[in-house]
Amino acid sequence: MKPGRRMSRSRALVLAGASALLAACASDPALAPQEQMPTPAQVAQKLQLPADALATATPTDTAWWTAYKDPELNRWVQTGLRDSPDLHEAAARLAGAQAFLAVTHSAQGPLVGLSASSVAERVSGTGIFPPPLAGMVGTINDVDLTASLELDIFGRLSSRTDAARLRADASGLDKEQAGVRLAGAIGHAYFELARAQRARRIAVEIEDSRQKTLDIVRDRVRAGLDTQVERRLAEVTVPEVRVEIERADEQIALARHSLAVLAGAAPNAADAVEAHLPDDAALAPPPALPLDLLARRADIAAAQRRVKAALRGVDAARADFYPNVSISALVGLDSLTTQRLFEYNSRTWQAGPALHLPIFESGSLRAQLRAASAETDGAIDAYNALILQAAREVADTSSSIASVRRQRSQQELATANAQAAADLAVTRYRAGLGNFLTVLAAQSSVLAQQRAQVDLDARAAALDVSLAVALGGGFRDAASAPDKTLAAAGAARHD
Repeated sequence: MKPGRRMSRSRALVLAGASALLAACASDPALAPQEQMPTPAQVAQKLQLPADALATATPTDTAWWTAYKDPELNRWVQTGLRDSPDLHEAAARLAGAQAFLAVTHSAQGPLVGLSASSVAERVSGTGIFPPPLAGMVGTINDVDLTASLELDIFGRLSSRTDAARLRADASGLDKEQAGVRLAGAIGHAYFELARAQRARRIAVEIEDSRQKTLDIVRDRVRAGLDTQVERRLAEVTVPEVRVEIERADEQIALARHSLAVLAGAAPNAADAVEAHLPDDAALAPPPALPLDLLARRADIAAAQRRVKAALRGVDAARADFYPNVSISALVGLDSLTTQRLFEYNSRTWQAGPALHLPIFESGSLRAQLRAASAETDGAIDAYNALILQAAREVADTSSSIASVRRQRSQQELATANAQAAADLAVTRYRAGLGNFLTVLAAQSSVLAQQRAQVDLDARAAALDVSLAVALGGGFRDAASAPDKTLAAAGAARHD
């Protein structure tokens, strides 16, 4: 056998052995992700959902706030979705992720470049070049057109591109979720403003009633029917309710500031807003927690994309263990003199494949694979935690809505009874059949019951907003069919 042939075979054996060794390292179970994406059945079991949990549920309207038929609320939500710095920041992050995707994707295509140089040089007279080159002063001129293409045989580049695309998708979903959260925050601020304004109106009515009662007491004192004790007690109640008015004014100012800033405006931009509480809820909680509703949340869809991106990152880290094959070519002109640079005989070219096989990387490849696997485990854990959080948000809000409905029913009865008692106490007092302490007690009861009524009405509206946000705010993942979002995510895992 000829020496050259024996050497070629030896090199081939070395390459084959090294490739097999690196493939074994890449397949080491200790370096693989330890977590797995749950299947829909596993999620349903974890959340203790009913057997029909996978049934498709009616989605929330994307513009759920319009159900309240409140033009003022609609205007502020639309303003926020257009002008909020938080949404602009989310859009900037999305643009950055899309740019990174473009950079990553470009590595899969050919790279073409043009270079030119002209360097003056004196050749050493005592060097390796004989006369007439020795001691010559000349110019080395070079014009080259280069091209290279990496052959993605083991999927390293495509894995990284897929990971970047999935992360860009996740950034887009983050922007969707930011919009849902912002609309919810504006709804909360608006209804808090409505609560404070209604509480102020109640306090003003109470102030007017107490002022009238004070006038009656003063008349009775002058007529000798009451003592100075009753007059002093009546005078205490007027500034007392004015404190309630002042407290409501403070809450109104703070709620207006919050509403304006959430919408991306100056704090005083909402100073003229008059808010209203809805007469009834616009949404009804689902009778059970359908798993499909969880799949309609943008944050859960984003978490799924991040898990898939991390898995593709593991694929890319594994591919780094395998040979990297590329093809390069160069066409150009090369001359020692400027005058002859563009002559036909100055042409130069080269072309050929190149192979890089990592033999010893001081553990860096294993460390990179371990890091990619750890990132995958973290992404799956974050997804599982988010599923539990979403389920809790829907369950908590549904339970609170049911409770507040019962509370409002009883509170309406309590308020009506307190008002009837107060009216009767005032009538008896004016007729001289009762004392003023009874009037004060009845009026205080009315104030307390009305305040509680307003608080419950506002809480009902706030819970309605929370339910819309918990159910995804109308988001629908276009990349997933109903009932299949979690199934697709569960299939995208490594054994």
